[in-house]
Amino acid sequence: MLKSSDLFHIPFYNKTHYTGSLEGMRFYIEKSGEGNDAVFQVWIFPGPFCFEKTPDTQKESTSFPFTEESIPQICDWLNARYQERSSFWNSHKALIP
Repeated sequence: MLKSSDLFHIPFYNKTHYTGSLEGMRFYIEKSGEGNDAVFQVWIFPGPFCFEKTPDTQKESTSFPFTEESIPQICDWLNARYQERSSFWNSHKALIP
């Protein structure tokens, strides 16, 4: 399972996106928007391909306020989505080289 300390803090997301994986479930986190309209956009998708090569129909997304307090919430959402479909994600783990 992921811990919120596995994810980065606000200054990182101001510069770039973050990708990671959890047992076959891949995720992509980025800042979207500016100022008061900024949010974290978070996607999950199955391996073995990267975000750009995975069809949009295989991606699920949600958003969170662009605040430091959202980092643990993002972690909780990722862990919950993994647990809900762990056998699905694990079947994609075997495909990852």
